[in-house]
Amino acid sequence: MTQHSRTTRLEHYINTMLPETHGHQRRAFGDFVAALLVVRTCCQATLARYFANFEAASRRLTRWLHNPRLDVQEQAHRHAQAMGRQLPCTGPVRVAIDWTTEDQQHLLVASVIVGRRAVPLYWEAYTTQERKGQQRAVEQAFLRQVVEKELATVERNRLLVTGDRGFGDGPLLAELAHLQVPFVLRLPANITVCLNQQWQQLGSLRMGHTTRRRALGRLWCLRSNPQRCWVAQARARNKKGRWEYWHLVSNRPLSALTMAHEYARRFGCEEGFRDAKRELGFAAARIANIRAWARMFALVAAALLLLTQLGAHVLGHPQRQLWLRQVRSRRRVRSELSVITVVCHLLAQGTVLWTLLTPHAKLNLEAAL
Repeated sequence: MTQHSRTTRLEHYINTMLPETHGHQRRAFGDFVAALLVVRTCCQATLARYFANFEAASRRLTRWLHNPRLDVQEQAHRHAQAMGRQLPCTGPVRVAIDWTTEDQQHLLVASVIVGRRAVPLYWEAYTTQERKGQQRAVEQAFLRQVVEKELATVERNRLLVTGDRGFGDGPLLAELAHLQVPFVLRLPANITVCLNQQWQQLGSLRMGHTTRRRALGRLWCLRSNPQRCWVAQARARNKKGRWEYWHLVSNRPLSALTMAHEYARRFGCEEGFRDAKRELGFAAARIANIRAWARMFALVAAALLLLTQLGAHVLGHPQRQLWLRQVRSRRRVRSELSVITVVCHLLAQGTVLWTLLTPHAKLNLEAAL
């Protein structure tokens, strides 16, 4: 594949995905995404060396990252709009909300679960000082933004929001109930529920030796700010062989098994963060300015969307076995590589994968080889 044809396909994708963005911004955005897919690091010097003129590319990247006219949240909004057009028209849309942190910089990210991976949908960046004392208010406002604006075209009953223990508190449960969005959240063990007419901590409700999951029914949760929800418990051994309990809560009458399975899908966002930080080198972005750091993440989010879409095409293509044998072992059951990693290696080898790129394909990825 020639450099010209690769650039043409990506330029068409960016122009279709971001039709209302300024032409110079689209060209810069497309160029840096193409460089990121090849060099797979957010180190600015390494990213600039992808281009023929290192000095000019370095200045261009610096200007783009620190351009105050490039509104950070508008970039995230445009990305969410483009991704929303690629979501399936039917079936559940699973959204995982979580924080990811690098030093004193924090990203609150809403990710769409696609198979066993997650693709960033919308994000907001905060410094430690900005986050201090405002975290709950930020999370509630963020949730309203995602549901009411970024996913406004998706029916509420098709959405399913998941979050870890950090989001299991009364105000957020009340916000989700107000938005009428189905959710499955994990609660901390010290949260109290009213069971058998007594307020008890979830951590004190132990299960039998052979029990893996159980539904506790519809209970009042959080004595200080009561919310009535469906509660379930599940447990499994972690990597260290110790029992790990999940105290799960939902506003839908789901079985304990369904709750556990839906919450387990949330870990796709952790895999998505790992892809962003390791496969695309976002952890190597040493950018002190929080807005510039967020603009760099826009490149990462777009690259992950492209890789996910190409991965979906690879898994459904007649030549997939031929392509996969170029980068993975011949194990018949599982592979040591994720689909995102496979696509990165295939792009580095200059395959014809770029010809499969289309901004109109629906996301349908099962990232398990």
